[in-house]
Amino acid sequence: MALNPYATVATSSAVYGVLLRSLIGNERSPSRIRLSIKAISALHSAVTAIIVLYALRPSRWTNEVALSTSSKAGQGNLDDSGNPVIRGRSSLANALTAWETGYLLYDTGALIYEIKQKRQLNSSSAALKSLAKSSPVLLAHHLLLAAALGYLQTYTAAGHERGVWVIVAFLLMNASNPVLHIRYWIRERRGRPSLIADALLMLAFAAFRFGTVGWVLKRYGDYHGLGPWQAFLRLRRSCQIGTAALVGVNGVWWLMLVKSIVRRALMDGRERNSMSNSI
Repeated sequence: MALNPYATVATSSAVYGVLLRSLIGNERSPSRIRLSIKAISALHSAVTAIIVLYALRPSRWTNEVALSTSSKAGQGNLDDSGNPVIRGRSSLANALTAWETGYLLYDTGALIYEIKQKRQLNSSSAALKSLAKSSPVLLAHHLLLAAALGYLQTYTAAGHERGVWVIVAFLLMNASNPVLHIRYWIRERRGRPSLIADALLMLAFAAFRFGTVGWVLKRYGDYHGLGPWQAFLRLRRSCQIGTAALVGVNGVWWLMLVKSIVRRALMDGRERNSMSNSI
């Protein structure tokens, strides 16, 4: 029996909200709030990645094959009327997208709450404005993803969902988040950055953010006997733009990460040289 997607979204958001309050307890210091949010994010990303790998197994999917009269659709686009990557259905996959939607709503609220407590603001609306001003990209990232996944739930509720396999596979991109938070904890504990943790994050980010896109394109192209790049070129224009934007945004973040790591490594090297010279 399929779960109601809207009820799953509400349940997910509520569960994470209760978990955050239980971790914070009576000590509502900004550092405790931030640490609790990161702990929940790391846990969510790790557990979700494991469930996604199980949910993507072929045995978990039923393929809805539509009638087709042509091997091509649109202006040179591929015919996906029988492609399980696009037409496949899974109740577990639908539940995962709904659960992720609820988590994104919770996480956005948690960020606003953290800003409110940290900057001692009087209202959540003031905290939202402050977050939008200080971290517009982060806020936009959360809101756009929540809106997109929320919109998907309307199709799921009507039984018209498409491409859910691709969407669920893209959830693996968040599998680098635990490494991100471990890096933060190491920095807080040591009082200074760790080059090893920086390098691990750089590699994990690239592997999961870019590797996942390449893997999805490969799976999509395999059905048509095409390579990943050839499959990308035959996607519909909207899918090409979305995929390129996904890679582009993550590429900018990754380059910024690499730049900061290299700069820090060079600075550390100069400090060590100056200390050795002074001795």
